[in-house]
Parts: sequence; structure tokens; C-alpha cells
Amino acid sequence: MAEPRHDYYLLTPGPLTVPAEIKAAMQRDRNPGGPDHIAITRDVRRYLLEICNGTETHECVLLQGSSTYAIEACFHTLLPAGARLLIIVNGFYGNRLREVAEGARVDVVTLQLPNVPLPTRADLEAALDADPAITHIALCQAETGTGALNPVEMVAEIARERGLGLMVDSVACFGGVAIDVAALDVDAVFVSPNKCLESVPGVGIAIVKRSALLAAKGRSPSGVLDLHAQWKFMEETGNWRWTPPTHVMGALGVACDLHRREGGPGPRLDRYRRNWRILVDGLRQQGFQTLLPDDVAVPIIATFHDPVDPGYSFPAFHAAMLRRGIEIFPGRLTAAGTFRIGVMGDLVEQDMIFVLGQICAAFEEIGVQMPLSDAAQAVETA
Repeated sequence: MAEPRHDYYLLTPGPLTVPAEIKAAMQRDRNPGGPDHIAITRDVRRYLLEICNGTETHECVLLQGSSTYAIEACFHTLLPAGARLLIIVNGFYGNRLREVAEGARVDVVTLQLPNVPLPTRADLEAALDADPAITHIALCQAETGTGALNPVEMVAEIARERGLGLMVDSVACFGGVAIDVAALDVDAVFVSPNKCLESVPGVGIAIVKRSALLAAKGRSPSGVLDLHAQWKFMEETGNWRWTPPTHVMGALGVACDLHRREGGPGPRLDRYRRNWRILVDGLRQQGFQTLLPDDVAVPIIATFHDPVDPGYSFPAFHAAMLRRGIEIFPGRLTAAGTFRIGVMGDLVEQDMIFVLGQICAAFEEIGVQMPLSDAAQAVETA
């Protein structure tokens, strides 16, 4: 059996098991107005634009808080009076977008779809034809409630054809799954540092079309979530309007350096795909069924159906994994029992071989015989 590389594995949709260099970067205290912190802020903003082809067309704006703060700031700042936002919902985090938009008092309608098949052009065009008042569209690029990769390019094409604004929640996958913001002509992309960028939470990131940002001056009803004001201040001073998360920014600066050294989004996603393949193939050999077919799954997290076995419960499985120094997540579905295992973070194939062995041992500890019997492989759909 492979030896562990970490004392503790956080195999969730994020935060993650982060490299030691990133943890070490948080040990240094920095002056918020000092040249060191200002340089980190400048370099992070520049690099994040580079990897999504946004240098000429977009701006990177940083906010204190989680990525959800950046989402609400975009809704407040970029949606003009009279805007009507269509949110494509095919999982838990599509509903999270709706929740945030409604909290920001946005005029919201939803296109409610099943987890699979993925949204189609016909689905979206029917919703738009039925409601000509819609001015903007939003969707998750990677719906980690299920593990599905949504067709952002198709949605962007329809948005361009109809002259609609587009906002993309790339929180789960930015830095891994490539996105070209200039080619897509997207108004905003929401980004998190603690997913495929492999840093820690505490900064909300928005990649915003420059023209949309310039048009938004004075629009936000919020003082701290005014994206235009934050951007303008950063451009003029290099600093943040309010006290910045200096330790978190130190970590993100190192994370961007490590991301660059790995080769950018492509090589990083290749590593995740190797991790994901080991996990998915290994558990399938033990009789487990994935929620999604491989052709629609994003290789950053895998969702598995619970075994139908009297010895199984997720709390018992979760506790057995914790005793082995491994944290996993429950599923986000209401119609079927599932559990999720992330493969992002400071993980390589050796780690996944170790984790796979511990999963099997944990199931046997709680009384679930491995490999699963035919009866235990049945998928409950009620």
C-alpha cells in the first residue's frame, strides 16, 4: 500500500490540502500599506488575468471575504436598474447563485434543469424566448454538487447572439479548467483562491470586463461590496480600500507562483485527472457507481452513490475516514444518497492510491463488505 504524504487529507470541494510553501507564507506579518503587500496584490491580479486571456479586455478585482462576497459584489455593481437575470440551475451551486442574487434584490428567474443531461441550446433558447425581459445569464462552470462540467461556451455563444450579459461562476474550477474570458466576451467570472489555485480562503476574486466595470460607477448600493470603487482605489494606489487579508494574500502570491511553475491550468488539470482516474476506476472495481458518466464529469471531484447495505451510513463512514486522517464530504442531492471526494490540492497519484486503500478499509470497518455485492450496488432513486 502506498505511504501517505500528508498527516491529514482534506478531500472536499475546497478548502483543500494545500502545499507546505503556502502554509509557510502565512507565517509572515505584512504591513497592508507596505511595498511587499502591494507588490503581491499587483502580481496576483496580473497573473490571474494572464491565465484566462483577460489582460487586454478585463480587470481583476479582489475583495475581502470568500468568493461569495465577490459574487454578490458583481451582482450589486454590474447589473443596472431594470436588469433581469436568468440563472441556469442544474445542481446545488446553481441554487446558491439564485440565493445570493435574491439576497442582493436582483430580479431573478431560473431555468431549472436536472443534474444530467447537461443544459442544451434548446433548453436555454426556450427559456429566453419565453421571457424577452431577460438581460443577463449566470451559471456555474463546474457544478461540484454533482461534479458536472457545464457547457459555458454554448451559453456564451447564445449570450453574444442575443446581446445578453453573461456571468460565470468558476469558483470551483478556475486555475484548472481553462476559460478564455476575451473569446467568451463574459461580463464577469467569479473565482476562489481555495480550489484549483490551491491556496486558502479569505479573498473573493472577480474577473470583470473593463467596459462593464467602467459603466458601473456609483451603481452599487453597498459600501464594502462596490466593485467599481474597489477597483478604482486599487488602480490608483495599489492598495485595498479596507484592511486587506495580508496573510491570505501572502499565501495566494505563493500559490500563483506554484501554479505558474506547474505550467498553468492545463498541467494542473492533467494532474487532477490522473488523481480522479485512480479514484473513480478503483471504486468502480469495488462495485461503486458514480453519479455521472465520465463524459460530463469534471475531474476535480467525484460523486458516488451510497452502497445499499445495512452497515452503511455516511456519518459512520465519515468518522471511519477521519480516524484515518482523511476528510470527505456528503453529497448535495436530495433525491439520492451520495458522497463526494475531491481530488484537488497538493495531491499526486501516490496520495490517491493511499486514499483508495483507506476508503476500502473504512467501509470494511463499519461492516460494509468489499467489494460490494450486487444488492449493495443498487442505486436508490426514491
